[in-house]
Amino acid sequence: MIYRVRPGDTLYEIAQRFGTTVQNLVELNDIENPDLVEVGQVLVVPGAEEDLEEREEIREGERRVEYRTKNFDYIVVNGLLIVMFTDQDSYEAGEYVKVNLVKTNITNTPIKLSYKSGQRIELVAYNRGQRIWTWSADQMFTQATKVITLEPGESLVYKEIWDQESDRGVEIDQGVYRIQGWNVAKEVSDYRLDVFIAIE
Repeated sequence: MIYRVRPGDTLYEIAQRFGTTVQNLVELNDIENPDLVEVGQVLVVPGAEEDLEEREEIREGERRVEYRTKNFDYIVVNGLLIVMFTDQDSYEAGEYVKVNLVKTNITNTPIKLSYKSGQRIELVAYNRGQRIWTWSADQMFTQATKVITLEPGESLVYKEIWDQESDRGVEIDQGVYRIQGWNVAKEVSDYRLDVFIAIE
């Protein structure tokens, strides 16, 4: 099953709550530091839900692990609906990964968002707990603070592309990748969204 980390959570408490072990959570989520989990971080907890499910197949003495991916996530923060999704849940090697992040004011009053620069979002791709790609690494942003007002019902859409290269310019390997995205406005920057894709 999928679990989103809440304020005050530790891996130990999450493991106790769902009848598993810290070691299982660390291995299943490729966590480098079990003492550090972030509010809003999405964890895969051993269970029988369809969002992200591990299946094993034994073929001629070989253990093969397959993952069912989840290419959509959302959160509501103080009346702001933030949605992130990719155009597919699996990609061929070298195929562009199209990532969309949408924020919508679902209240009846304006919402103000404060930014330190021209950057509005951040996207980071992980594989086995290692940061592989950071969207902002090759971007340039104006260095000026700005407050944006979202009127009731108004949406802002950000569409970005990952070319399946690491920050070092190396094409990535096959596997399951977690793409984490968030809006960098001061009011909502602590809330992260996660989608999982497969590179085949």
